Amino acid sequence: MFSSLPSTLKKYPLIAEFLALVGLGLYAAQMWGLAHSQYSVLDEGLYLYKGLLLASGQYTPFQDNGLWMNQMPLSYLIPGWIQVVFGPGLVTGRMFAFTLSLFAVLGLYLTSRRLGGGWVAALVVWALALNPAAMRMTAMAASQGLVAALLAWTMFLTLGPDRKNWQLLLGGLLAGVTVMVRINLVPLLPLLVLYVFIENCSSPKFPGFGHLGEVGRGWLWLLAGILISFGGVHLLYWPNILRLWARWLPLAFLAPFFAPEHIPTWSPEPPFGFRLASFFLAFRYHFAALVGALSVFVFWPKRNPNSKTVIFLSVLLAAFFALHAWAALGNEYCVFCFPTYTAFYSGIGLLLVAATLPHWNLTPPPWRAWTGFIALLLLLAGMAYSAEGTVRDLLPENFYRRLVMLPMPGFGEAQIWQVFANRFGLEMRAITDAVQVIFPVTVAVAGAILLALLIRLAARVFASKSALASTFLVLFALGSLFSPSVLLAGEYQGYSCPGDTLPGYETAGAQLAERIPPGSKVYWDGYAPTTLLYLPGIQILPGQLHGGYSFRISDDDAGLRRYGWTNQSLNQQWLAESDFVLLEARNADPKNWLTANLSDFELILETAPQSCREDSVMYLYRRK
Repeated sequence: MFSSLPSTLKKYPLIAEFLALVGLGLYAAQMWGLAHSQYSVLDEGLYLYKGLLLASGQYTPFQDNGLWMNQMPLSYLIPGWIQVVFGPGLVTGRMFAFTLSLFAVLGLYLTSRRLGGGWVAALVVWALALNPAAMRMTAMAASQGLVAALLAWTMFLTLGPDRKNWQLLLGGLLAGVTVMVRINLVPLLPLLVLYVFIENCSSPKFPGFGHLGEVGRGWLWLLAGILISFGGVHLLYWPNILRLWARWLPLAFLAPFFAPEHIPTWSPEPPFGFRLASFFLAFRYHFAALVGALSVFVFWPKRNPNSKTVIFLSVLLAAFFALHAWAALGNEYCVFCFPTYTAFYSGIGLLLVAATLPHWNLTPPPWRAWTGFIALLLLLAGMAYSAEGTVRDLLPENFYRRLVMLPMPGFGEAQIWQVFANRFGLEMRAITDAVQVIFPVTVAVAGAILLALLIRLAARVFASKSALASTFLVLFALGSLFSPSVLLAGEYQGYSCPGDTLPGYETAGAQLAERIPPGSKVYWDGYAPTTLLYLPGIQILPGQLHGGYSFRISDDDAGLRRYGWTNQSLNQQWLAESDFVLLEARNADPKNWLTANLSDFELILETAPQSCREDSVMYLYRRK
């Protein structure tokens, strides 16, 4: 039992607070570096630039012929308002993300300390500080960090019995704001209302169900907060906000708000293997949170004062996981977004661990130990499958080729690949590719089984009598501790640069602003519209901001423009009206339609690369 921790630890809570402070310092130092060292991506640019356009009044959410509102309005308006106050630009966005990340950690720490004590809260802080993938995801000015902070403080204000009315009101406000940022988190609202009602009904202050009048007031304060934020935003942008609901709920009464008939040009149709890899990447990048939630099932406490909170958090995490898995893995447009989607709600998994850890039953029933261990073996196999490229890069050159050229036991001098080639008619390349997948999976599963056997031999050393449960516990602890490894969360480095990227965007933006006067019509063909933050007062074709994601094949020009999309016809019309063309090097293919139709424009500026990517150079063309 964790309740039998050495009394010396319990007697010195200041040590736990000091360790938490050190963890927070480590987290802040890493976040500061990541906020400066990642180049801007499409989503970040959209949240910042569309937010600025909306917050400054140039457009209104869900207006006809405006911006494509593919997310809830506050996901754009909040970063937009921040820029209106502190000035537009990537620096403002990244500093906002950095501040939000610290608020999220503080909220999770305070909630964990209330649920599990100071030492458990310190572990939560260190779990966050040892997860470079989640930090990279939230260091950008996208919605992950915003939602993570909102969820953390919603939980702080509402979890536990005897919450004060003002806390429930504020918690309801934040819960509504959370859903008005991220529509996929909508289960939060009914589940939170139900939880608060049940928690208060059985609290010492209101035993049983005999005082529903007293209990109802707390529940109503929470509901009032939700109605103000969630309902208020809907009333403000009614009825066109139903366009967003119609995208997820294709019900008959929402037919007037359906998107116009079209054929999307972005339809990658990824194979099943990609979906499978993305699923397990979420566990690698958020190991402590997701495997920790599985640990709660395995070591479910016999008695726990936080039992209602634990059930609520478990159901909430399962609902969030399922909805985001469906949104990413069940659709085509962004299969590998699932690990980044998990950053929205991974804090819920950490709170679930915090609420149970001091009361874990380390001698679980055999059926739970077996279920948990088998589930962990499957997870390890899947995580190894998703890491096959990383494992290949860590091994010596041509490792797999030399491996399949070893003699096959029992087949004389025949090599491994020759045996399989003869049996299945495969070429050496196909066999080598298969071994590249099978090898890390086999090593991961065999390692876990071997560890279980070793623990069984040394069972007296462990508090648990179950070798399977002990193995699970050891692997969970090791995985959480070594999350920075490239085999886990350390692999996520796709947008990293060796130096500070922020000055590059500032410099390119300043150069462009000197040549593009306010009011100019600009044809945009770039990657992330972050660049446009530095061009005040320009006119753009809103459908071009998303690039290929908002380009459609359709003859309904009016319908597409009304919805915030574009097509070839609208692009041609806008090019004929534009004063400038802003083209990024990564899109400057001589075979592209735009590149072949710049005869009426002259190149007047080529910026330096905005980041460490050489193809982030911007070309500015002016009409002759």
